Amino acid sequence: MDGEIPRQPAMALLGCGVFARDAYIPILQALQGTHITLRFVWSRSQAAAQDMVQRVQGFAPDVEARWGEAGLEHILASPLVQCCAIVLPILSQPGIVMRALRAGKHVLQEKPVAGSVEVGLQTMHSYQALQQDLLEEEEEATASASPSPPIWAVAENYRFEPAFDEAGKLVRSLGTMVAVSVSIEVPMTKSNKYFDCEWRRDPSLKGAFILDCGVHFVAGLRVMTGCDIKLVTAIATHRDPTVPAPDTLTTLIRFDNGCSGTMVITYASSVSKACWRVVCSRGTVVVERGVKEGKFGYVVTLRPREEGGYQQQQPSSSQFFPFSGLEEEWRAFVADVVHRSRSSSNSGRRRSADLRSSPREALKDLAIVEAALASGLHADAPVSVKPASIL
Repeated sequence: MDGEIPRQPAMALLGCGVFARDAYIPILQALQGTHITLRFVWSRSQAAAQDMVQRVQGFAPDVEARWGEAGLEHILASPLVQCCAIVLPILSQPGIVMRALRAGKHVLQEKPVAGSVEVGLQTMHSYQALQQDLLEEEEEATASASPSPPIWAVAENYRFEPAFDEAGKLVRSLGTMVAVSVSIEVPMTKSNKYFDCEWRRDPSLKGAFILDCGVHFVAGLRVMTGCDIKLVTAIATHRDPTVPAPDTLTTLIRFDNGCSGTMVITYASSVSKACWRVVCSRGTVVVERGVKEGKFGYVVTLRPREEGGYQQQQPSSSQFFPFSGLEEEWRAFVADVVHRSRSSSNSGRRRSADLRSSPREALKDLAIVEAALASGLHADAPVSVKPASIL
């Protein structure tokens, strides 16, 4: 097998937890054979790796299981592997991401980019130094031997959801942004498959479920508004003793265009809700999670400005978009990997990887959530979001 040259980029899946099993397997199956080849699965434990092999062998018959440190070293040293999908606990993920990048593997890692902005910045600076070293080597090397900097993408799939892209276009067509509100309600009960996840309950992970998933909601908000957030003031509370603290975060937001807004995220709710609402001078745009014909997705609604009061309300228009962000970000990553491999001998034609999954965008999302948590967990005082120049 070591002498084999795969027709498509060969991938290693690092991490065999719930999300990798439930969300990644369908994507890998859809891409297998025509876009990528799954060659290895890895976990810290032998049992988890071998269980994952059983789940994927039906569409990836040549896949092999590896586990532990020795298994990871084998994968990173393998010339068969061009890219790694990394789905590991937040706090342990950055170190393995950098190991894979230094080994020359393209990386698609799960969000958030790190457990803190500080660690995320350290990882990004290490990546930038690696890129610079490889570019300097490239200038000295012959065209046939020139190295190609590996792609590092962060799987923040909300940025790839067509619903938020469409909502952003509508917002930009409706004049001045007036007010924004986001309401996220998640029942984190024992029936939720992530309820017993140990690493999300690790006290070292400041923010628990809100840090882990808050970057999703912020990413959708940033796409929809087209704005960055410069200042937040928040209140953090703990209402459900079965959920790690804080389980509720209420945030007042100031955007860089002067608009204000609110964002409420709670994991102590009794019902599910996800709604983004942007009020503009000529109408309002709402994105709300919903179901249509058995498919889960988002309903994007445009409500034109009411002329002459409530009695003359203009008709609204709505469009449903099935969930597709996860698959779209994977397709974008694979396309970038294929293009990078084909153009590695011609740096002048090399294109940048998709900016929607760039570590810089992921860091901006994390910086906003981290600032809100810092405000809510400490003094309920305004906290400036780290400027884009730092990120």
